[in-house]
Amino acid sequence: MNSLFEQFIKERRYLRNLSEKTLQYYSESFQSFNLVGAFESLSKQSLQNAVIAFRERGLSIGGINAYIRGVNTFLNWLNQEHSYENFSLKLLKGSKPILRSLNDEELKAIFRYKPKTLTDKRLHTALLLMSENGLRINEVLTLERSKIDFDNLLLTVTGKGNKDRIVPFSYELRKVLFKYLASHKFELIFCTKNGCKLGYENFLRDFNNLMKKLKIEPDGAFHGFRRTFATNYIRNGGSPLILQRLLGHTTLQQTSVYVRLVTEDLQKEQHRTSLLNRLR
Repeated sequence: MNSLFEQFIKERRYLRNLSEKTLQYYSESFQSFNLVGAFESLSKQSLQNAVIAFRERGLSIGGINAYIRGVNTFLNWLNQEHSYENFSLKLLKGSKPILRSLNDEELKAIFRYKPKTLTDKRLHTALLLMSENGLRINEVLTLERSKIDFDNLLLTVTGKGNKDRIVPFSYELRKVLFKYLASHKFELIFCTKNGCKLGYENFLRDFNNLMKKLKIEPDGAFHGFRRTFATNYIRNGGSPLILQRLLGHTTLQQTSVYVRLVTEDLQKEQHRTSLLNRLR
C-alpha cells in the first residue's frame, strides 16, 4: 500500500500541481491511519478500527475528521484508478465551532495602524489586501509585481491548483500598494529582504505580535480576513456567484458557507430586536 500511496502523491504533485502543504497533509493523514494498522489488510473494518483507536487516544473529533478527509481522497483514488472497493469513511458528528468574522471596530484599528518598520509595513499592506479582496494567505505570499495592473485596478492571483483569477481592487488600496512597492525592487511583493518567499511561520509570528498589540483575537488567523471579506460582501448585497469567482471557489457549495453565516447573524439580530420590542 505504501508504493500505491507514493504513486498517488506523485500524480497529485506532477499532474494536479498541488502545493507541498496539501501533499504533506495527505501524507500525515495516511501515516496516521497506517500507524494503527488500517492499511495492513485494507477493509471497511480496519479503517473503522483506526477511527476507534484515534478516539481511545483522545484525539478531537475535528482532528480525526481532518485525517478522514485526507485519507478519503486517497481511498477514492484507489477506487477510481485501481478498482479497489470504495472504503470512504463518513465524518464523525460533533459540534462545529462557528468562527467569527472581524467586526468593524477591529477592522478600523487595523486600517488606522501606522506601521513604522519595513516588516510592519509589509504585514500591514498584506492585511489590507486580504481585507479588501479575501485572498488566501498563500495567494498573498506568492503575489508578483508584474501581476498588478495599476491602471485598471486588477490583480492576477494564482490560487489552488495553480489556477489564475483576476480580482479588482480599490483606488485606496492602489495608493497603499504603490507606496509599499517603492520600498523594494523584487518581483515577489511580500518577500524577504533578499527577495525570497516569506516563510509562513515567520509571517504568522509578525501577525500575532500585531494582533496582540491591537488587542484583537481573530478566529483562524489569516483566514479570518477572508471570512470577513466574504461575509461583508454578502451582507452588503453581493451576489454569491460573483463571490465564488472572487474567492476562487470551484463550487458554489463552498461559497454558500458564508451565505449561511450571514443568514444566521441576521436571524439572531431579528430575534434580539423582536425580544427588545416585547420587553418595551
